[in-house]
Amino acid sequence: MGTGERAGGLGRLIGAAAELGEAGRQAVLRGGRSAAGGRWALTALGSVAPPPVPATEPWKLSVGTLIGCHPRTPAVAHKLLGLLDGFGAVHLGSTKVGFDGEEVEWDKVVEIRTRNAFEVLTTTALEQDVDRIREFLPPVPGRKWAVTKAGEALATVVLAALERGSVDQRLDELTVPTRIVYRGLLGRERTVDAGSFAAATLVVVGRVGESLIATARQRGIPVLPAEQAVRPDRAAHVAVLRERTDSVARLLARIERSDPDPAEAPAPTPALSLDKDSTD
Repeated sequence: MGTGERAGGLGRLIGAAAELGEAGRQAVLRGGRSAAGGRWALTALGSVAPPPVPATEPWKLSVGTLIGCHPRTPAVAHKLLGLLDGFGAVHLGSTKVGFDGEEVEWDKVVEIRTRNAFEVLTTTALEQDVDRIREFLPPVPGRKWAVTKAGEALATVVLAALERGSVDQRLDELTVPTRIVYRGLLGRERTVDAGSFAAATLVVVGRVGESLIATARQRGIPVLPAEQAVRPDRAAHVAVLRERTDSVARLLARIERSDPDPAEAPAPTPALSLDKDSTD
C-alpha cells in the first residue's frame, strides 16, 4: 500500500468514525487502551464504513478485511485472507445475508433470531475460534504471520465488545441478530449462526445489526426477540464480565508474544521501502 493509499485510509477512518454509534466508538477506544498490540485491528475496524440502514449493496466485514488493512500485511498473505471468511465475517446486502463465509439469499430466509450479547461473548467460544484459525490457512509462507494477526484481530474486537458491557450497557440487556433461519434443500429449515468475531462486531458497531434487522423487516421477515434468560444480579454480572475481559486480555497478550517463525516469515524489505512484504 502506498503513502497516498494510507492517507486515504486515514481519511476514511476519520469520516467513518462519525458514522459509528457513540457507544461503539467509545468501546473501540477503551478496547485500544487494554490491547495496545491489537490497536491496529481497532483502527482497521473504524476505517470500514458501516452499511446503510437498510442495506442497499453488498457489504462485508471480516477478520480478513481487518488484516488486509494492516499497513504491513505481506503481499503473499493477501492471497490467504479470503480463507478467513469462514472463520469470522458478517455478510450483508440487499440480496444476501450471512455469517462466517456462509451467505443465504434473503428470499430463502424465514426469520432472524436474536440473542443477548452476554450469552454469545464467552471466553470458551473465543478460545475455540482462536484454535480453529489454523484450520483455515494452508502451510505456505506468511501463514504464521496471518494466523497471529487473525488471533489478534479476533481477541481485540471481542475485548472491545466486552468492555462496552463494562461501561455503556449491560451485555445481557443488549440483543444482537446472531442466527439466520432459512429454507434449505427440500424446504428443510436450516440455520447460520454468528461466531465470536461476527457477534462482537455486531456489539461494537451497532449499525451493522441495525442494518441487518432493518433489511429483514423491509422484506417482511420476522425478527424474533431473544429468549429471556435468567439475569444475574448486578454484582454477579460485573464479576463474570470482569473475569471474561481479563481472560481475553491474557489470551491477546499470549497471541501478541507469538512471533512468526523465521521459516514462515516473509522476506524482509529494504529499510526505506513502503512495500507490504515486511513482517510485523
